[in-house]
Amino acid sequence: MTENISSTYDNHPVQIGDWNVSPGACTVSRNGKENKITPRSMDVLRLLINNAGSVVSPSEFLDTIWRSPIATDHAVHKAIAELRSALEDDAHQPRYIKTVPKRGYTLIADVRREQTVAGIKPADQPTIAGAPEIHAGSGRLTVNSSPESWWKRVAIAAVLCALVITVPLMWRSTNSTPEANGVVKLAVLPFSSRDFSDDNQILAEGIRESLIHGLSKIGHLQVLSPASTPGSVSVSRNEERSYLRDADHVLQGSVMISDGRMRVIVHLVRARDGLREYSDQFDMPINDIFAVQDQIVSNVVSALSVYLNDAERSQMMDWGTTNPLAYERFLRGEFYNNQFNPADWERAISYHQAAIELDPNFLNAYHGLATAANNLAVYSGSDTITEMYEIVLDVHREISRINPGSEILNSIEAIKLRMRGSSYIQQEIQLREQILSGNPPHFAMAHYGLLLIGARMYDEAARFLSQAPEVGPYEISPDEVWSYRINVLTPPETVMARKNQLQKRPFHVSILGSVAVNLAILGDFRQAQIYLNQQREVDSENLLAHYTEVVMGFLSGNIQPGSQEYLAAMREHPDFYYNNGVLAFMAGDIDRGVYYWTNLPSVQLRRLFNVTHSAEKFFPDHVLTSAEYQDVLESLGAGISWQHRLMEGVIQMEQVTGVALSRSARDAYERNEMMMKNNLWSEQQWAEFNHHKTQRINQASTLSAPRIH
Repeated sequence: MTENISSTYDNHPVQIGDWNVSPGACTVSRNGKENKITPRSMDVLRLLINNAGSVVSPSEFLDTIWRSPIATDHAVHKAIAELRSALEDDAHQPRYIKTVPKRGYTLIADVRREQTVAGIKPADQPTIAGAPEIHAGSGRLTVNSSPESWWKRVAIAAVLCALVITVPLMWRSTNSTPEANGVVKLAVLPFSSRDFSDDNQILAEGIRESLIHGLSKIGHLQVLSPASTPGSVSVSRNEERSYLRDADHVLQGSVMISDGRMRVIVHLVRARDGLREYSDQFDMPINDIFAVQDQIVSNVVSALSVYLNDAERSQMMDWGTTNPLAYERFLRGEFYNNQFNPADWERAISYHQAAIELDPNFLNAYHGLATAANNLAVYSGSDTITEMYEIVLDVHREISRINPGSEILNSIEAIKLRMRGSSYIQQEIQLREQILSGNPPHFAMAHYGLLLIGARMYDEAARFLSQAPEVGPYEISPDEVWSYRINVLTPPETVMARKNQLQKRPFHVSILGSVAVNLAILGDFRQAQIYLNQQREVDSENLLAHYTEVVMGFLSGNIQPGSQEYLAAMREHPDFYYNNGVLAFMAGDIDRGVYYWTNLPSVQLRRLFNVTHSAEKFFPDHVLTSAEYQDVLESLGAGISWQHRLMEGVIQMEQVTGVALSRSARDAYERNEMMMKNNLWSEQQWAEFNHHKTQRINQASTLSAPRIH
């Protein structure tokens, strides 16, 4: 049974292993190094500490900490990954947090903490002769007392009880905030109007009433507001003062209307000393007065829900802004960015741009904007790619202007190189230098692993990805390690893993296609069609859905080489030339495949590098070994020279990464041959895959498509 995270010792410093944990500051530190973690992940760590030695299941984490019907196990896994990164723990050889398969997680490091009295630090606590010593080990508190008479122990207990009762009264700071008790009291005073007409007075009062309604929905907020008398919006000074006496903060404002535009100014003031904590001004046309009022209220409620919550305000500043509205827009952008489909990436771009407009120096909003633009470009046609590339160039210029030394520029530079499509050698050079430096950016190992996957070096890629760190708190990454690791699995493993991922991202435009194709190779076309239909719904430019249709159509027998269906499946548009080439090579039509790939737009070369390793599994052997196929890969920079460059990179980086070339890769390198199939699967796994593929092709040649479906 888990303990409640609000136990007596939750906010006291704790030592786990050789790390000092400060729950209140959301940090872990050792040897002068301090790592910050998000408050939610700190809650996870506190729950593990309170149950040290016991297994805590994902459902217990969700019920105790998230308490949300939409939260999933993925949220827990992400928090655990963040904690492991902060504690520099290895999931495969854990020293702190151990995964117990199918059960949950347990803290295995020693836990040491000292009990404090009424908030006084241990060093400041009064020493009482004969008082018992309090020790902690493995998360359990034990009390050791020397043999003493019963009355003496009672006296000690009485002294401790007296301290517990009186010390909080003596030590209460005038700066203590109501957030410590979980409730913020906010007085919303009537808004003033510079125009004393009845219409404007009613408008001002309408905005105040709407604000009260919206703010009352914030869980940690208690809204105090003097009521207006019917027919009047005035409030007596005595009544106003009574609310001010009880309030922690006061919200007040004014409304002005001129030439068809409305200006609303709001101020948040600290009640005890009149300090103005937050101000904002909203100017907009009043062609739809209710829509304008709703927008103003929404903005103020969003801002105050952040500003009047200590944890949210702290996270806002950790992300790099002091503007709560910009922070709220940024969080929305990150949410949509992580849904992984074109419509949501467009929403993410819009929200990040709104955050930047509100705070032009918000570096992480720029980073989020570039990441969303990059993701959209991966799954789009040439025109959209060009448009997204311009956004990334603007982001690079703005970040360089704001902070030329920002580490974010490394990530933006990497995104620029990827989007250009023809700069893979430059990417490899840059990543290799970063890894050899011993202090690479967090995305370097993951992205080099992705390059290795594209070059069919699955074995080496898997070992690179095992060392790739998860994204830490308050970081945005251009790489998705969680997704890359699935690329090296066999079809049955892929279907299960991708379906699990779809539980968290149900409209992921790429994963939907991956599940459909792998179900097709296993022969389950009926279920594959369901996922293809879902992919069609979210793939706005139809590039990925067309690729899925091409592979499924060929495997099902709907598309026979040289048939009318085969020619009809070709899309005579350069953005679809990659898909056309895949279909031609699957059908053994080498000349047609070479034609389409030779004429690929440069911005679409990214798909050639990222997808070909997977598509080749469906190509006949005579295509893979043909000089024409080898030559077209080499001419596009994705052939033997590229593969051997990566092999040389692995060799050069071995002393830093500990990853050596596999035997199959080394043999290919020494014989100056190109390795044409991934080197991670065992012979049995390859035999199973080829059995499935042969079965599909034989069915396609002997049965009609309807019977296969």
